[in-house]
Amino acid sequence: MTQPSIRSVPVSAARDAAAPRRRTTNWGPAVSVGVIVVLLVLWWVLTTGTETIKQLFFPSPESLWQGVTTLNVRLLQDAGATLVRVLVSWIVGSALGVLVGLLMARSRWLMYALTPIIEAVRPVPPVALIPFVILWFGIGDSGKIFLGALACFMVMVVNTTVAVTNVPPVYVQAARSLGAGSGAIYRSVVFPAIVPEILSGFRIGSALAFAVVVAAEFQGADAGIGRLIMQASRTLNTSVVLLGTVVIAVMAVLLDLLISRLSAYVTRWSSNR
Repeated sequence: MTQPSIRSVPVSAARDAAAPRRRTTNWGPAVSVGVIVVLLVLWWVLTTGTETIKQLFFPSPESLWQGVTTLNVRLLQDAGATLVRVLVSWIVGSALGVLVGLLMARSRWLMYALTPIIEAVRPVPPVALIPFVILWFGIGDSGKIFLGALACFMVMVVNTTVAVTNVPPVYVQAARSLGAGSGAIYRSVVFPAIVPEILSGFRIGSALAFAVVVAAEFQGADAGIGRLIMQASRTLNTSVVLLGTVVIAVMAVLLDLLISRLSAYVTRWSSNR
């Protein structure tokens, strides 16, 4: 048997194999910070420096800060009320969505029974149900949590069923050939395989929860950022309207960042495969 000659190996391949890998620089965070700084400077120039945009149409950073110092405690109370509603609705709706999605993927009859209902309700915006929710629950927290949970549930139930059906059959067959039962296959094979998709659904659900809960607060609430924005809009206090919008954005971004960090930690094994 002839041994392969060193000359048969392409010089370029040998050079690439021997060459040390260059360390790549991650410019992503720096670019993000740079874009934010540019937007803030542009905002100040257009609203304060040159007054190209009138304060009524888009408030300046100074007026936004004045709103923070004026509202102070009330702003914290409203932000806290909205955040609690969002978190409760997101957790409850997501948990129920994952549970029902797993059951539907496991039971063909349950899939047939629930799919028409879910597909009929899913396209309906939750905010369209606000008049009914006010009649059922009043203007308290229950109705807003119900709407937010409904939005998260619809996302997670579809996300979960699709993720389970997309698990490669070879994984399940390999586990079954080793003697694993149905419950063990779900615990050891199916659920770990769908974790990345589940966490992605959590991020989508959290954003939807903020949107739906705040929209419900517009229609009536004893506290909340939505109520703050609605009251300010009635008096054309656009600085408070913008302030409420910024508070919602900050809370939503922080929650999304927390979920993404958790996702990176939980699925760190996937990047090492």
